[in-house]
Amino acid sequence: MELRSVDPKTLRQNPANPRTSAPNPAEDRKLALNMQVVGVLQPPIVREDEDGGLTVLWGNRRARCAVMARLKQIQVLVKAPDENLDDLAAGSENVIRQAMSRPDEWRWVEKLRREKKLNDKQIAKALMQTPAYIKGLSRLARLHPPMLHAIEIGRGPGEGEEQIIAMASLEEQRAIWGELFAESVEEGQDPAEYLLKPDDAEDTVPWRHIALQLKQTRFYACNARFDGSVANAYGIGWEEDLFTPAGEDGRYTTDSTAFEAGQRHWLAHGLPDGGIAMATNDYGSAVAPEGYRRLGHWIEPTEDEVVGYCLDPHSLKITEVRLGADSTSRSTPVHNSISAGAPQPEPKVRADISGTGEKLIGEIRTQALHQALDAARETVDPWDLIAALLLAVEGANVVVHGDPTGGYRKTSARKTALGALFPEGLLVRDPALLRIHAVAVLKSLVNCDVSTHSGSGLIAQVMGLLFDADARMPNMAFEEFLKTFSKPGITRAIEAEGLAAQSTGKEMRAALIAHVGEARWLPPAAGFAQAADAWKAELEKQARFEARHAAYDDDDDDNSDNSDEIDDVDDETGEPLPNAAEPGTAAEDGGEEETEDQSMAAVAAHFAEQMASDPETRAHFDSHVEFLKVA
Repeated sequence: MELRSVDPKTLRQNPANPRTSAPNPAEDRKLALNMQVVGVLQPPIVREDEDGGLTVLWGNRRARCAVMARLKQIQVLVKAPDENLDDLAAGSENVIRQAMSRPDEWRWVEKLRREKKLNDKQIAKALMQTPAYIKGLSRLARLHPPMLHAIEIGRGPGEGEEQIIAMASLEEQRAIWGELFAESVEEGQDPAEYLLKPDDAEDTVPWRHIALQLKQTRFYACNARFDGSVANAYGIGWEEDLFTPAGEDGRYTTDSTAFEAGQRHWLAHGLPDGGIAMATNDYGSAVAPEGYRRLGHWIEPTEDEVVGYCLDPHSLKITEVRLGADSTSRSTPVHNSISAGAPQPEPKVRADISGTGEKLIGEIRTQALHQALDAARETVDPWDLIAALLLAVEGANVVVHGDPTGGYRKTSARKTALGALFPEGLLVRDPALLRIHAVAVLKSLVNCDVSTHSGSGLIAQVMGLLFDADARMPNMAFEEFLKTFSKPGITRAIEAEGLAAQSTGKEMRAALIAHVGEARWLPPAAGFAQAADAWKAELEKQARFEARHAAYDDDDDDNSDNSDEIDDVDDETGEPLPNAAEPGTAAEDGGEEETEDQSMAAVAAHFAEQMASDPETRAHFDSHVEFLKVA
């Protein structure tokens, strides 16, 4: 090899560079800035062409970033060309130093297999990977191209889901992809070719749903709650499992969509008397409907007990759950009603406004709220400012340490005051003194940002009602904001203005902007007015929470009172127990033993309270746990 100093601008990029994905601009900028300080630490490897020019074999990124860093000269190593080694080294150098995307790795491996006739063992040695990993890359050849794009931008499926999807045909993958994104494309575009938007973090894929639809799992008739007529209606054709033991129903289907539809039909129309259809959470666990609570297996049956039914999203079996009326809930239990707990919903429908749009709304609301506070600085009623300060310190972005009125199962003084002052979301006035410069403090505390860490949450919107921040909201009929609407969302928006729906989202956005003109348009979701109902719902939720824990505390007090009563008489005869001490007497060292017993009881009570706070769990805990003092 020969070491030379050259102008990086004169270097030619490798036409066989295994990196085909667009480079990450942020990472390139980091490397360029580093080069400005320390230079190029490792010279790129180049070959000399017949015309005397230099082509980069590996180190294309270093050469590119050297130009970005405006370096006049860099050192390169010139080597003799080697057709077999150059491509192998170019790929392995990229994988080892900064991994390529898996689709790029797969394309490079396929090229080495096809053109260089290298086997998996040779490629695996160059990559410092196992041959099994190299074979695993071949799964990508059986994936729908938009799915490969999702993997390239970091939103691909898990390994298990990828294996299931790759086992299905490309036609099946294409069909389900088109079904999922039918509402995400403009008119005339093929939804089966939809590519995720890299700059929209909420543009994701329900990979578990896709894998479940494509998985060739056997769903047996013995687990189906629906009858033959429902099976025929949904086109379920049963097959026989020839290895099923005699006397058992071995019929099955692999059509998960039809089997799930049949199970949901039974939940909607075939529940037994008193049965309740239940929803499931994101983890597939049954959720007790409003007005009910789940009963543990250790709890004795009760007269008001009912059975809940839910669809397991993984096995598609109907599971049964014991339910009892929740005495602390304000809702009345409804038997045999889908409204008491709906079955697992279909995959989520895209919201009218995307997450980017919600963030934009938060920024505009913050600006309007701060302008309203500035306008009120000279003439505001003093009590308005005090009430606003109480709102601000209860914001989601404010943390108060060491508050003696707050804590576990306690309602802080701030919450108590706000509940009394804003019972309907509007201020109840009572004269008081004003604290100076309250507006500056308020503006430093509250904002309407959509963030779990820095946003004030609903508190800021209620404050916007107090200071009429809606009047400060600008016209939101502009392209940047309207582009965050889904197609159904923008359709509903223009129809609310009396306009006819257009064929594409772009046409509807233009129609709405032209219709509004110089006037002001504000979607209901962006204003402050909807905060009043949300605030009342939050207060009702807090009231139910306090009532539930008050009931638990009453039960705990009853148990404590009973446990403190010590009676040294036989339960049946009423006579003193044989070892009971006479009044006024005590056994030797009795005082010390009594102190130790009291300490032991205190420790037991502490652990019981920490590990089992509600009455049901406490009863189970007391019946299974015994505290012993070991000498």
